[in-house]
Amino acid sequence: MPDVTICGAGVFGLSVAWEILRHGASVTVIDPNGPGAGASGGVVGALQPHTPDPWNDKKQFQLESLLSAERFWQGVEAASGVPSGYARVGRLQPLSTEREIELARSRAAAASERWGPAATWEIIDRASAGDWAPPSPTGFFLHDTLSAILHPRHATQSLAAAITARGGTIAKEAPLGPAVVWATGWLGLTDLGAALGQPVGTGVKGQALLLGYNAAGSPQVFAEGIHFVPHL
Repeated sequence: MPDVTICGAGVFGLSVAWEILRHGASVTVIDPNGPGAGASGGVVGALQPHTPDPWNDKKQFQLESLLSAERFWQGVEAASGVPSGYARVGRLQPLSTEREIELARSRAAAASERWGPAATWEIIDRASAGDWAPPSPTGFFLHDTLSAILHPRHATQSLAAAITARGGTIAKEAPLGPAVVWATGWLGLTDLGAALGQPVGTGVKGQALLLGYNAAGSPQVFAEGIHFVPHL
């Protein structure tokens, strides 16, 4: 019987299992559909910070998570031998008006204070943005170096391989151990709501299109409400 059972083999459940193994406990991950079968098997994989002001505990937690991601995925890849598609490529966003430039400039000071030397939030011109950048009415862009990418399917495969290499078990079914982590995604929220007698959340449908264009190493782009994520 493992010390901990994880129900759900998406990126959250697999990440929890990996950390449990790293800290010396035994773990079994249960998912009848296998790793990455739900939302974690998508194609987006954009890891992006919220604006650096106003600041709160949630943004601090997110900052620490984004800054620790590179070390985390390096450890997973070293154990699995499978690339996760992680890279801290940054993000470009065209600034359409003088007001947007002014707002971005005011937030640069907040980023300098909150992010410190770990990442930057700056305004750059067309020449600095490069050919990958979209049109900008003002000729200027917001550029941050905290945003990163992760290939969801590769990442879940890498985590699954790392877990089994470290002695963990991934199964379609198994008895529950003394401690259980429920990581069953939006369907799990439905089940939890039924158990509690009140809704606690639901799934949100997203749309993504995979394009056969090689922009590897380029920053993410957010323009006109669309994210462009250049996978490796």
